[in-house]
Amino acid sequence: MSEHDTPEATALERTAEWRMRLTDADAADTASLAAARHLQKLARELRAMPDNAELEQYRCLCHWLSSSDGITDLAQATHRYNTTIGFGEWPETALDYMRVLNRFAHQLIDG
Repeated sequence: MSEHDTPEATALERTAEWRMRLTDADAADTASLAAARHLQKLARELRAMPDNAELEQYRCLCHWLSSSDGITDLAQATHRYNTTIGFGEWPETALDYMRVLNRFAHQLIDG
């Protein structure tokens, strides 16, 4: 784990590992392989941008939501989103990914 490791990057890597297991079980599953590689790329980018404003905003929103059940809802929404990357969703960059997570958090706060 690096000094710039983030829970968000770790979650992306866990999803990438899951996709790789699917590929190991079915070598013809090239979509899961592509998704896993993209998830790994996003995780690397997140680690390279520890002081990014979108990431900081997300952490503030998480703190706000931690005082309610909203943080659990956000974690579930993020997990669902991560599993769709490569299968309907494809954030080009880690910044795009963080914008989606911020949108999820705002939706929970705004109701």
